Amino acid sequence: MGVIKTITANCKDCYKCVRHCPMKAIRVAGGHAEVIDELCVVCGTCVRMCPQGAKQVMDSKGAVRELLASGARVVLSVAPSFVASFAGVSPGAFAAAARGLGFAGIFETAEAAQYVARRSLATVDDCAAPAIATSCPVVVNLVERYYPHLLEHLIPVASPMVAHGRMLKSCMGSDVKVVFAGPCIAKKDEAGREETFGAIDAALTFQELQDLFEQAGIDPIAAASTATMPTIVAPGGADCAEGPSGAHGPDCARGQTPGRGRLFPIEGGMMATAGVSSDMIGGPDLCVTGMENVIAFFDSIQHQSGVRMVEMMACAGGCIEGPGIASEIDSWTRKRMVTAYALQTAAGFPAGSLPPPSPAMLQVAFARREVDLPEPTEEDIRAILARTDKVNPSDELNCGACGYNSCRDKAIAVFRGLAEVEMCIPYMRERAESMSNLIIGTTPNGVVAVDRELAIVSVNPAFEQVFCVRADDCLGKHISVVMDPAPFEQVFGTRETLRMEESHLGGSLMAAQSLFYVSVRDVVVAIIDDITAEYNRGQAVQKAREETLEKAGRVIDRQMRVAQEIAGLLGETTAETKLLLTQLIRQTQDKELSK
Repeated sequence: MGVIKTITANCKDCYKCVRHCPMKAIRVAGGHAEVIDELCVVCGTCVRMCPQGAKQVMDSKGAVRELLASGARVVLSVAPSFVASFAGVSPGAFAAAARGLGFAGIFETAEAAQYVARRSLATVDDCAAPAIATSCPVVVNLVERYYPHLLEHLIPVASPMVAHGRMLKSCMGSDVKVVFAGPCIAKKDEAGREETFGAIDAALTFQELQDLFEQAGIDPIAAASTATMPTIVAPGGADCAEGPSGAHGPDCARGQTPGRGRLFPIEGGMMATAGVSSDMIGGPDLCVTGMENVIAFFDSIQHQSGVRMVEMMACAGGCIEGPGIASEIDSWTRKRMVTAYALQTAAGFPAGSLPPPSPAMLQVAFARREVDLPEPTEEDIRAILARTDKVNPSDELNCGACGYNSCRDKAIAVFRGLAEVEMCIPYMRERAESMSNLIIGTTPNGVVAVDRELAIVSVNPAFEQVFCVRADDCLGKHISVVMDPAPFEQVFGTRETLRMEESHLGGSLMAAQSLFYVSVRDVVVAIIDDITAEYNRGQAVQKAREETLEKAGRVIDRQMRVAQEIAGLLGETTAETKLLLTQLIRQTQDKELSK
């Protein structure tokens, strides 16, 4: 797993990490930017620059807690820049606080730094000129992955962290666990390298160490006054010889005091430790800090004649500007604090507690680690550019909004699977605007926007057609010149959407309206659907229905009268028939009786 990962929930399509990453070691997929471990040099720029805190550094606090709880003897190697990270905390108080966490001993990485500086100076002539110092793991990563042809320029000397870890384990026994604390996140990567594996068991940033203090309820400033046991266990002398497994032997004698080794974290500190001058004007030895300057030097190294050795630090100003430092103090104050600390003779740490390292402890190897990325043809690049409507060189804005320096660079990144076509913000904006304009311009519904003064600020062609007006004639005019202003005033007051199914807009015009408030522009927009034709058809249908009902009523009335007349006639004829039949029956009966 890499040192830096992305919290996708916090990654918001800003591309700021891409823009600032010196190696463009970031892949954007699904709108989220993730670090590509094989391309990353662990400079920490993306961590510093991410405005949402979406870039998260590997957390080593859990591993350190496990070491401290394991029962093993765990010691802390602390970089001298701690005085700038823990402002106001004396070395003795810092050591006491670390002992409060459970560390059995606290030692200065600067003890190894002095040996590293001298060994580097002695090895310069064995390297291709100019020789490049290798205490900064970011510089080493940069050469191995992007400038492998410069490997012969790297001085094969371990960093102070690695050298110190080896010294501690050699003196105290291989079973001792060494935790390093410093301002650099690349030290986490360096500790896990095959070439240096085993020297350091865990690497903390100063910010992580501060978190451990807070979680344990330890105040480093007050720790010295509350400590009930010695703050330092020095492994030198008799203590060292009596260490576990008896692996230390008679060679485990005290070395030299850290002294000038404490200058290592500031610009030019390694050369100052070695006793040489890094004269940027005319001297044979140079100090180059900051990723841009380091890369520029590598790109022009063939022109750097007369340069013997170059001390390189990825962080501008030195390690005191590392991404893992837990301090808001300005860089100049940090530098003064470290310089003052280097001049102290008694600092609360054991003086000369470790024996000098063997040559093997200071040795380190490097390897080619470059990644072969696919190279697009010119046709590939032009085809990708065309997907964002860049068909001519004049279409290439090179605005850098996507994070790349040019449209071509971004097209190459798309070809390599590192970027998305949609990362072109001007293109996406133009596309969104053209789509919205297309919809508004072609919709059959009238659209009008008015400001808080009820002045018309925008209309679409359908509005002009519905109201028989020209945009040039109505823009800036009060909405009352074409429509009733009352609904607009209501929406401005309530900011709630208002829907009106049928509205009489003057003359014979009828419309359905939807009015809503747009906060980002402080306007009310009305969408007007001309329903005059439908309304008139409905009215006609209603009139026809009423006329039909009226006619049907008249027909029914006429039919009822006819029925009544027929019924009356039938009644009269029936009565007459009954009378005649009755008379006939009676006459017939009278004749029969007379016989």
